[in-house]
This record gives sequence, C-alpha cells and structure tokens, in this order.
Amino acid sequence: MKTTKGLVTFTGRLLCGGAIGAIAAGAASAQSIGDEIVVTAQRQEQSLQDVPIAVSAFNGDDLQSRQMETFQDIQFNIPNFQYSKTNFTGSAVSIRGVGNFLVAASSENAVSVHMNDFFMSAPRLFETEFFDVERLEILRGPQGTLFGRNATGGVVNVITNKASVDGFEGYADAEYGNYNSVKVQGAVNVPLTDSLAVRLAGTTIQRDGYTENVWDGSDIDDRNIYALRGSVRWLPTENTTVDITTSYMRESDSRMRHQKQACEAGPLQPLLGCDPNGPRAFDQQDPRATFLVDVSAESLGAVFGASAAPFGLYSLTTGPGPSVAQPQDLRQVAWDTRPKYDAEESIFMMNLKHDFENWSFKLNGGWGNSKIATQTDYDGGVGPILTAPAALALLPGPYALYSGGTFPVSAFDIGVTNSDGNTGIIGGHIASNTDRYQALDLSIGEEEYWSVEGIINTDFDSAFNFMVGVNHTETNGFANYGVATNGLDYFSVVGGTLAAASTAQTTACALTLAGGGAPSAAQVDACTNAFSSQPIPAQIAGGQAFQAAAAQGYSFYKPFFYNDTNDNFLDSTSIFGEIYVDLTDTLKLTGGIRHNWDTKGLRDRGGLLDSFVALATGTLPAGTPPVVPLGTPSVRPLLDADEMTQNTPGAVNDFRVTEGDFNSTTGRAVLQWTPTDNAQFYASWTRGYKPGGFNPRAATAANLSPTFRPEVINSYEVGVKSNFGGTLQANLTGFYYDYSDLQVSRIANNTSYNENIDAKIYGVEGEFVWRPSDRFTANMNASYLHTKIGAFSTIDVRNPTAGRTDVDLIADVVLGQNCVITRGATDPSLIGASLPGGLAALNPLFASNYSVCSQINGPNALLGGLTPLEAINLNLGTNYGFAAGGLDQSIEGNRLLGSPEFKIAGGVQYEMPLGASHTLTPRVDAYYQSNMYANNFNTQQDLIDGYAYLNAQITFAPTDGNWAFRFFMQNLTNSDALTGAYDSGETSGNFQNLYILEPRRWGVGLNMSF
Repeated sequence: MKTTKGLVTFTGRLLCGGAIGAIAAGAASAQSIGDEIVVTAQRQEQSLQDVPIAVSAFNGDDLQSRQMETFQDIQFNIPNFQYSKTNFTGSAVSIRGVGNFLVAASSENAVSVHMNDFFMSAPRLFETEFFDVERLEILRGPQGTLFGRNATGGVVNVITNKASVDGFEGYADAEYGNYNSVKVQGAVNVPLTDSLAVRLAGTTIQRDGYTENVWDGSDIDDRNIYALRGSVRWLPTENTTVDITTSYMRESDSRMRHQKQACEAGPLQPLLGCDPNGPRAFDQQDPRATFLVDVSAESLGAVFGASAAPFGLYSLTTGPGPSVAQPQDLRQVAWDTRPKYDAEESIFMMNLKHDFENWSFKLNGGWGNSKIATQTDYDGGVGPILTAPAALALLPGPYALYSGGTFPVSAFDIGVTNSDGNTGIIGGHIASNTDRYQALDLSIGEEEYWSVEGIINTDFDSAFNFMVGVNHTETNGFANYGVATNGLDYFSVVGGTLAAASTAQTTACALTLAGGGAPSAAQVDACTNAFSSQPIPAQIAGGQAFQAAAAQGYSFYKPFFYNDTNDNFLDSTSIFGEIYVDLTDTLKLTGGIRHNWDTKGLRDRGGLLDSFVALATGTLPAGTPPVVPLGTPSVRPLLDADEMTQNTPGAVNDFRVTEGDFNSTTGRAVLQWTPTDNAQFYASWTRGYKPGGFNPRAATAANLSPTFRPEVINSYEVGVKSNFGGTLQANLTGFYYDYSDLQVSRIANNTSYNENIDAKIYGVEGEFVWRPSDRFTANMNASYLHTKIGAFSTIDVRNPTAGRTDVDLIADVVLGQNCVITRGATDPSLIGASLPGGLAALNPLFASNYSVCSQINGPNALLGGLTPLEAINLNLGTNYGFAAGGLDQSIEGNRLLGSPEFKIAGGVQYEMPLGASHTLTPRVDAYYQSNMYANNFNTQQDLIDGYAYLNAQITFAPTDGNWAFRFFMQNLTNSDALTGAYDSGETSGNFQNLYILEPRRWGVGLNMSF
C-alpha cells in the first residue's frame, strides 16, 4: 500500500502526514469525503462532522501515532471515557459515568462493543491489542435505538481492514522494548480475481513480567499472546459486497488480575479487618478477620464442643502469628501463589451489502466464543506459619494429611478424571502443600454467542427517508468463581472427622442402651451428654466406633467457597427504525424507536462448606450425610443429584433454575440545524435501556432480592460541530442524564449483591484540532462530569456500624462474617446502654466482640425457643436489635464510582524535513484526570487520586519510501496511578485489590510496507 500525505481531519484526532502514515503502511487509510472521515455511527456511512452525535474516531495511522494499543489507551485520547480491569475475569468500560460495575453472571455491559457491525456479547477487552484496524469509533451517550438494549453508556465500534481487489499489498511491523518485549504485527492482501480477494493479518506479543514477587524472586504479570485474522471479500455484482472475517486470539501467561492488595490496619483490625476510613496502605492483614478465624481454638470449641478446642491452630487472644510483610512498592508483591491466566477467543463475522437504485440492504451476522480460566493469590500475601496441634495425632485420618508439617490447599479440580470439581482435599486433589496459611482463587467462564441483523436504508431524492431493521441475538455460557484456603480445608477435615466420630460413638452407645432395637430420643440425649463433655482421649477410650471414624477421616463438603453458574442464557429480539425529515434546506428532524424482547435465564448455586452450613442451620435433608469419608471421588449426587431442575429431593445445595422476561421500548429525537457547510448545531433526546438480571444464589439465601431491575436513562444533549478556515476544528457537547434504577453492586453474605439506585449526571465536552501549517498539528480534548446519587441507603460491610457509637460489632468466629447489635429500650434511661453482663451474656464462651451470629439471633431450646436477644429484652425491658451484615447508611449525594470530574488531554507533532529525502517527526501526548472514587460509598480508602500520563514518540522515515523507524516511550514519568479498585468483604478481611497503570515502557520499532 502506498502512504499518503493528504490531510484527514475529524473530531479529536491527530491529522497524520506522510511520516506517520508510513509507520502503519498496510493499515487502510480512512475513507474521506471532503477531508472528513466516514463513520457508521448511525448505521450508515456519513461524514463524521455531519453526524449529530458525540463521536470520536481514529484510523490505523492514528492508533499507532498516539500509541493507542489497548482499550485502556482510549481513555487518554477522548473525553469522559474510562477503562479499568475488574476483580474477576472482565473489565469495565464507562462513558460519562455509565458502565457495567455489576458482579453477576446475568449482568451486561453498558457500553456496547461491536466489530464490523457485529455485536460482541463477551469481548476479551482486557487481553485485546489493536492490529490491522481501519477505524475505531467511540460514540458517547446512550445509543439504544440503533445499537441495542445495552448501549446506555455508548458504543465502541472496531472496523478491521478488509480484503481488497485493488492490488497485492501488505506490511510488517516489529518492535523491541524494555521488559524484553517483542511485538510483531503484519498483514498481506492478495487479490485472487477481479472480484475476489483475501487478507491475512496477525500479531504476537511476548514480554517479561512487570511485577517482582519478592517472596520467591520471580517476575510475574508477563505476556504471551498471539492473534490471527483472515478476511475474504467477494464482489458478485458491481452493487454487492460480501465480507467474511474470522479471527482467533490465545493468551497463556501469568497476567495479574490485580496488581496489588491494600490494607490499612485500623483500630478494629482483629475484628473488622482493614480500615475503610484510613489512608490506603499495605499493612499486614490480621488473619483473625478472615476465613482463618474458623480454625481458632475458640471457633472449634464453639461449634463442636469444648473438647474440640485443643484441635485449634491458634487462640483468638494471641492470633496465629505474623504474616510476611508486604513491600510498599506498587510494582512489588509477596505472593505465595503464581498467577495463571489463559484466555481464548474465536469470532466469525459476515457482512453483506447490496445497493439498489434508491435504497440499500445490509445483512450483518456472526458467531463468537470466549473462554477464560485464571487463578491468583486470593489474600495477596504470604500468611502466618501454621503448626499442627499435638491433639491432631488422636485423629489418625486427618493426621496423615498434616503429619509432614505442611497444610494442603484444595485444588479446584475442574475436569480431573473421577472428580466433579467439588471434592478438593476430600478426593486427594491438592493445589499445594505449605507450612503457612494460603488462599487462592479460581475464576473461569465461557460464553458462546451469535447474532444476525438486517437493515434497510433509503436514499430517496426527497425530504423524507427512513431506516428499518431487525436484530436477533442469543448467548449461552457459564461463569464460576471459587476460593480455597488451607484453613477451610483444615476446618472441613478436622471438624468433619470430629462430627463423624462423635456421631458414631453416640449411635453405638444408644443402640447398646436400646438392646439392639431403635433407640429413643432420651437414650440418644443420654449418650450425647455422657460423651460430649469429655476430652477427646476419654472419648477415644470410650468406644471403638469413635476410633474407627477417627482413623478413617471425614470431611464436610465442599471444603471451599464456590459460586457455580453452570448455565446462563439470553434470547433477545428487537425491531427498530428511524425517519429522517428535511424540514428546510438547513433543518433536519430525526425520530427513532426500538422495541426489545429479552428473555434471560440461569442455573446457579453458591456455597461455602455446604453440608456444614446445612447441618448448623437445620436444613440438611433427612437421610443425607453431613460428612463423607476422605477419598470420596464425588460429592455431586449429595449436593444436587438433578442439576437441571430445582427442588431436588435430598439436595444439600440445590441448583436454582430461573428465567425472566425484560421488555422495553426506547427511542430518540434529534433536531439538526446546519446554517453553513462549516457549522452544525443539534439538540437530542434519547431513551436508553439495559435489562435487569438475577443476583447470585448466596445473596438470595440471605433474604435479599433475587433480581435486580432494568435500568433506564433519559438523555438530553446539545452540541455544535464546526470548522474555522480549514485550520481549526472545534466540537462542543453538553448533556444531562436522568438515570432510573442504575445497577450497582456490593458485598453481602460472602457474595456480590446487585441493587438499583437513581442518579443525575451532567457535563460538557470539547474536542479541538488545529493545523496552522502542513507540518504542525495540535489536538486537545477536555471534559467536565458531575454525577450525583439519589436518595438511597444500603449496607457497607467494611463499615457495618455505619459510624454509630450506640451499637456493638460482633465478629463471627465460624465464617468471619459480622453482625451488629443495636441498643434500644422502652425505658429512655436504658437507650444506648451497654449490654448487661457485657457481650459474654450472649455467649459465655467469649468476653470480647467475638461470638457466633447465628447463635445470637437463633432460637435456643434452653430459652424456651427465644433467641438470646429476645430473652434479654424480655427480662430487662430493653429492645436490643440484630442486624446481619451491618446497618444501612445513606449514600445520597455521593459521586458515582469511576467518574473523574475533570479530564484534559492533548498532543502535538511537527514534521521536520531532513534535507529533501527524509523527515523526522517528534510527537508528545499528555493526559490528566482529577480524582474519582472506586466505590459508591466514597470513603477515604475508595478515593483514587488524579494523575498525569505522558507519551512520546520520534519517527524517522524517507519522504517517499516504504519504511519508517520509531523510538517510543509510554508512561514517560513512570506513573503508578490507579485506574480502579475492588473492595472485598468481611470474611476476607476487607482488603482492597488495586488496578495500576502499566509502568514506563520504551523501545524501538521498524515498519515496512509493500
């Protein structure tokens, strides 16, 4: 391909000359109409400056000159666009404060991503790097009428280079940089006949890790990616074009899902964990505020009786010992689990277009499959040393697992022969053996999707035209997440063995008393009372049944946390259309409408120590064993023998099977005034919609809503697009959003819970390009964004007392969850008074804020069926209350997460001639954003500071040649600013996972075209 030196101007993009064009030789130049880039923002080809929508667009040359390699780089180049990794296997794109911040298998993006007009339901944005791209379009504001139900924030449309019958051409680009980075891209276009051509393109990326793991001296967060794309163009008639594109991407490396974990050791560290109101720090996390609390002597004693306390690994009064200190450098970690990251994506697309005399027909469709499997260090550190207690030798079955001085961690044995993914340590599937507390997690998923869309556009020689279309989309997949720790494994095995042995001994005793017949309840109680208070050695001596069970070893099941969404589907159909009326030569009216029919469904369950929880809460089905022998290959029949239906008899953890319909009508109206060829003014109203969905099963088990509602946005926008003298382009936009039922997420009952809030959003944006001469170009964009949450109150598990001093915080010693006791009374003199007898009155085992929340608020036979709180209130005239998880607090007036108020970015370049044969083109791009919050609670820990970002590049190329050499630097100042953060829950100690900019990168590149 020959490079061009012509000027191509458009909103907010750099205008590239010959030197930069040579770099991306082989990347098709943007199609131009009167020096304007042509976009498809309204599902038809139009000049960008004629489109009454806030659109930014970049061609292949721009992507390389601005060093826009990934979706994260987009935010440095357009107004009000944010991108960040999220905690599990996805990422979050938001435009004007609107994005997908949910954690649910049935949630959907708020920014619709398309490739060649094909809707991508599950794009691998986090892994993708742009290559062989013709054009990138970003539409800001709701676009539901033309692009579908989940475009409430906007649209990203990636247009790849197509095959061309115009001639043989291609390019190759090689790059080497620090971190031993090697990147190679290339494409070749081959015409086969006058009407048939093929194009092949590919890229590969290899580099070392960005982060040093000081625990083992290794580097992690490396890259090993390759991608291939093939396209075919067929021109069966002069008016018909058929494009077929297929692509494949594969990644296998140690990419980190988060780069650092933060924890501020506040005053309530042993109880609450990390302090959300303190400054962000990298302190050692106290394991007593995590899952590890369940293996304390006090926890085992509370659950299995005082005789079980000697099997505890530590005491709550002293703690288990220190964890390994975390380095303060954001580019260093101390992790005992190496990340694993595997992603794969396959896509097939077809575009057919036929032009009739005064109308055209387009048929777009495709199929995609996206897979992800990742594992990482869950607690972001190296835990305290664990020592098996001497009493463990009394239980030969469990002792065999720990006698070597190490504590095994269950493996998520998905796909292992003779296993169902739920057995872990039970079935002998071990991820690692260590003498320290270790926690790891697994996040895996797969989604298959396809869609087809037909559109008719008219081009009548009259004042009236229209567009009409129909779309059908289907998706199906799964998304699973689990957390395994050797603390949970120890609790499952030791607790399960104690429960099995005690039950076996009690049963043998009762049968003896019954003389071989069926024992009575009184006989069972007598045996239970006779043995339960005895120390374990005495129990062993008292019966062979106890000895046999202790020798075998048993376990509760599953021995870890696992949120299992085995099936998640969407079936969506929509019809849409628009009319275009030229009211006068300069005034145009557009009206559009779309109706969506969406059906969603899923099959899911969530669980932690399922059989133990069922036993403790009295929900274990009759005849179903609470424990299984060590070595059991599968527990699937016990958890749910029929996973395809709901309410399976005997199921310990039954799958939920549900579906729902979400239908909505959306539309838009636009008034467009074009007084001159160089100026356009427009005003629009748009209504957008995103379907609701289903909360995780664990959330509904806590009596929370099983669904979250659809969200609706009404957008009002005014804008102007103008050119001044052919050297200055200025585009301005103002907008106001009235948002109803915006979908947001928080932690509840050890899982993510999604709910709806109202919000108001408004702002202004400006995009400018100035080219006073053929050699000098400058571009700038700036934005202001105001977001405000409406009246709403909810629970922040990191601050369960909501800042009140008249309440008591209780840390649960079994699962590490918190609850709150409120102090009230009918006698005003008792309001706010401390609990008589202290907190020990609720549970005599503890004289501190540790207890068992289910016992505090659970019926007690010794109290006549009353809960302890009810008994105290009855006897003392108090009115103490109980709040599982915490107290509601208002977030009204808070800013929406991920929404900086101010952004400004700009770039300059100058083409310097070196004699008559070469040019040297330096370019600098700068970006700044103000602070924002990582969470809607807007606490001090949620605050993400504003930051600056700087790129630079120098290109050397012949004036009329086919090669170009470049030296580049990204993140020139080596900023380690945050792009986002994720707040965990109380059973995890309330740590915060951080997502950080990539470090400074520099290198050289060579491009050659042919």
